[in-house]
Amino acid sequence: YLEMDTIPGVDLLQMDFLDPAAPEKLMATLGAAPDLVISDMAAPTTGHRRTDHLRTMHLCETAADFAITVLKPGGHFLAKTFQGGTENDLLARLKRCFHSIHHVKPPASRDESVELYLLARNFKA
Repeated sequence: YLEMDTIPGVDLLQMDFLDPAAPEKLMATLGAAPDLVISDMAAPTTGHRRTDHLRTMHLCETAADFAITVLKPGGHFLAKTFQGGTENDLLARLKRCFHSIHHVKPPASRDESVELYLLARNFKA
């Protein structure tokens, strides 16, 4: 894990969110299910657009699985992804689990960049 300095008033959980105990640890620390899960993960780029897309989509799908496991009803999920053509399965799953899905391209992102964020709002639980 990357080391982080402590922040007053912040409970810092340094753990693998793929650990089966992670959802329970998170909810125990929060005292309830979270309102929001944010994933800014991206695999290191290789320069091969298709490979980079597939690797980052895997991370996004994994983060979505975690969000669907831990979010409270009405919660939201925001995740970085790369455009590339294989996001349809993820979008279909998110549409089943959330009331609305939006694609968000940050103003700071270059026009030629394939980076975008998926915002899934109002978890159906």
